[in-house]
Amino acid sequence: MEPAPVERILVVEDDPATLGWLLCELAALPGVRASGCSSVAEAASWLQSHTPQIVLTDLGLPDGSGIEVIGKVRRLHPQCEVLVISIFGDDTHVISAIEAGASGYLLKDSSLQQLGEQLQHLRDGGSPLSPQIARTLIRRQRPQPRHADDPAGAAAGLTERELEVLTFIAKGFSYQEGAAMLGVSTNTVRTHVKRIYQKLAVNSRTEAVYEFNLRQNALGLPPLR
Repeated sequence: MEPAPVERILVVEDDPATLGWLLCELAALPGVRASGCSSVAEAASWLQSHTPQIVLTDLGLPDGSGIEVIGKVRRLHPQCEVLVISIFGDDTHVISAIEAGASGYLLKDSSLQQLGEQLQHLRDGGSPLSPQIARTLIRRQRPQPRHADDPAGAAAGLTERELEVLTFIAKGFSYQEGAAMLGVSTNTVRTHVKRIYQKLAVNSRTEAVYEFNLRQNALGLPPLR
């Protein structure tokens, strides 16, 4: 019988206590072999001689940025998934990490308490995001009104919450991911989606985004992307 395949995970973190905790958590997961690095240079060297399936990286490293690590992973191991773990939740750090190729972004808070579940979500093709990070991405994608007293989505008769739901639909998130972002149940998200479809007179998420953008365009407003 052939031995079960081992999943290699690299953790890039310069704080010894955090690195030790993450490696301990990963060691408890079946079929995982975890390694740790504490700098960009050390990670770059490790990546030259190993092939990880997942890389967890901090952004603030002593000799550079975790963005450099993400870029190195993308060049050497394009099939590898990268999950950012950071204290930085501002737009600049988040967008830079996502644009560099990160598949998910977790803040160093309670989001890490379900690390095993977050990693499984990543393996299943999802994008693990702390709620604050998800809200940042939604806010940046939300169409802006022409006037302060003209709420976005008003032309389509959508409420502010329905516009948030439509925004994550446009980004391709699942109902479960949207529910986690908004802090509501999956059934609540389904109810919002049903109302959006009714208001836009459509039957699918693709049609909903298309119809909404048509109405936005007619008013000279930016579309959802």
